[in-house]
Amino acid sequence: MVLSDYLGRTPFVAAFTVLLSGCASLDAMRRVEVDFAYVSNLAADLAESDYVAPGPLPKVLSDLDYDAYRKIRYNADKYLWKSENLPFSLGFFHPGFLHKDRVKVHEFTPTHEQHIRYLSEFFDFEDQALADSIPSSLDYAGLRLSYAVDGRSDYREIASFLGASYFRGTGLDTRYGTSARGIAIDSGLGQPEEFPKFKQVWLGKPQIDSTSVVMFALLDGPSVTGAYEFVIRPGDATIMDVKARLFFRDSVDSLGIAPLTSMFWRGENRSSSERDYRPEVHDSDGLIILEKDNEPIWRALDLGDKTRLSYFGVNQVNGFGLMQRDREFASYQDLEAEYHNRPSVWVEPKGDWGKGFIKLVELPTETEFEDNVIAFWEPAVLPESGTVLDYEYTIHWTPEPAPVAYPSSIVTSTRTGADPSYPGTEVFVVDFTGVEGAEPPELLAVVEGAARLVDDHVVWNPYSKTWRAVLRMEGIGDEGTTEARCQLLFSDGNNSEVWAYQWTR
Repeated sequence: MVLSDYLGRTPFVAAFTVLLSGCASLDAMRRVEVDFAYVSNLAADLAESDYVAPGPLPKVLSDLDYDAYRKIRYNADKYLWKSENLPFSLGFFHPGFLHKDRVKVHEFTPTHEQHIRYLSEFFDFEDQALADSIPSSLDYAGLRLSYAVDGRSDYREIASFLGASYFRGTGLDTRYGTSARGIAIDSGLGQPEEFPKFKQVWLGKPQIDSTSVVMFALLDGPSVTGAYEFVIRPGDATIMDVKARLFFRDSVDSLGIAPLTSMFWRGENRSSSERDYRPEVHDSDGLIILEKDNEPIWRALDLGDKTRLSYFGVNQVNGFGLMQRDREFASYQDLEAEYHNRPSVWVEPKGDWGKGFIKLVELPTETEFEDNVIAFWEPAVLPESGTVLDYEYTIHWTPEPAPVAYPSSIVTSTRTGADPSYPGTEVFVVDFTGVEGAEPPELLAVVEGAARLVDDHVVWNPYSKTWRAVLRMEGIGDEGTTEARCQLLFSDGNNSEVWAYQWTR
């Protein structure tokens, strides 16, 4: 895609110049062509110098507590581009409380760019004294992008960028859930994690008939700088085409490409001792991994009292994602959070990323308000100082299953627990979709680590119309980690996806 595809052809440039110069929120225009090469050059120059941490947030904002910060509300009527009846509108997050990172936001056309400076009129302040005390040199904590439906009468938020390199997307009829990041450095290693930040972003101003928005971002952190391009296309699923070029100031112990961050607190496999009317609470219930020439792996998520790490070696990854596969309201019973409407997030690499790992980190948590699941691709060979890496991929934020060719039999539920009839064992019950009356499949089960498999069998479940695989394990020793997998092998060769699980004691 070239700039003219989403910003319009040359005859429109003069009109854009008039519109931009009349907008009170924009500084003086600069004549420059903003593209991926432009931001890449900024990132390369930045990597040649030492990292400089951003300055502190003004005390009047950093000292705000939760209640005080909530009294600053965004003003949807003041969103940029909305008064021009364009198909997209741009809003901002105010810095303060936990949102101490700031990003410098620019708008660009095919020939010009200019800084969108801070204006308090983008927000409604319940505390006017606070509004009067905020310096005008402030930048925003992040941005939010909305798309117009129903003839520009209804603008629905489709993406937001807020904090470090975090961003989220959602379809037009789903809610925010799983987040993505530009990069993950040293995640899940039991040491301080590095959080590089998007310090500047540039958004291409849409035209009246635009169906996508392009955004460039400049990343900066102690170990790495980077240039990013996002092409954001709304719809039932919001799709983001991402291009990244990374410049390493220093070596890293772990590198996460296309990282996803989600929440799992309770599911069919994890009950709670707390009194809660909701059967399940999670943004995602499983990790999908698709490797070239292999059946997909479904790794059911879980929550433990210690950090859990899982590595899946892949020679060529075709895709991975954190899925919200269970779409039944009855599974959650939550009218406010609407977990059944959280999107699944699927990452589709472009080109061959080579050998590496899909890494899954599951952190302990005591509430549903903390993201505790991280998934990303990590190269087999980590970069050294001075390395430059390029990656391209597409992220789908979708209410539907991942856009891949699933086998005809997939996992629909995972349940675990003790069976009083077999003391000292743990039973794992996995339901796969199936066809009633079909020939029973063979069950292939493999267990490695601190447990032994003492029984496995498969039966037809007439109530849910599924094949039920039952694995009974007995622990070895007082504690340890066990990796388990199973798959249904059908006589016609159309085998199920692979179920994977980590049991920790």
